[in-house]
Amino acid sequence: VREGDSGVYTFCMCPGGEVVPASSELGGVVTNGMSNHARSGKNAHSAVCVSVLGSDFGNNPYRAVEFQRNLERAAYAAAGGGYKAPASNVGAFLDGRKGLRIGRVEPTYARGVVAYDLWRILGEEYSRALSNGIRAFGKKMKCFSDAEAVLTGVETRTSSPLRISRTEEREAVGLQGLYPCGEGAGYAGGIMSAAVDGMMTAEAIIESLK
Repeated sequence: VREGDSGVYTFCMCPGGEVVPASSELGGVVTNGMSNHARSGKNAHSAVCVSVLGSDFGNNPYRAVEFQRNLERAAYAAAGGGYKAPASNVGAFLDGRKGLRIGRVEPTYARGVVAYDLWRILGEEYSRALSNGIRAFGKKMKCFSDAEAVLTGVETRTSSPLRISRTEEREAVGLQGLYPCGEGAGYAGGIMSAAVDGMMTAEAIIESLK
């Protein structure tokens, strides 16, 4: 779904999965998602993301990273610390208010969730874009806009906007013995493509040791 120059999209759909903590810094909350092998969890879930542009930050990567950190710190503070996560029912979020009633959809975030108005964390522009995106997705798949669905915030890490250069043998250019692969290195855009890239990189390492 297009929102001006940005887009709203889903990412990392996990059937029978759970929302997991993925913080890498003190005082910040980052969520992510995963499915175990059996995919037997009670929920299906995915990230719903709004793309940001370099021009949003004056093409200054330091400002972009600080924006990310501010979102993570705001989420931490909103939930009262302890790496709990702020959460809202989709119905409440679409109405622009605070609300979390546990009904058919139960939160799976192991650290616990706290009811919070996510508009206060994300701001008007990004919240409005997410709302429009969720409504559009709901026209194609009703579960996206189900009022009882739960939004757990915030996921600030999707695919890397940078790529670590590597040789045809998959070794980092200028750094022997380092094999960048997967999303973090800029070579994948999701779970399956990251897994395939990891397998091919493992094969390249094995070949180098022969």
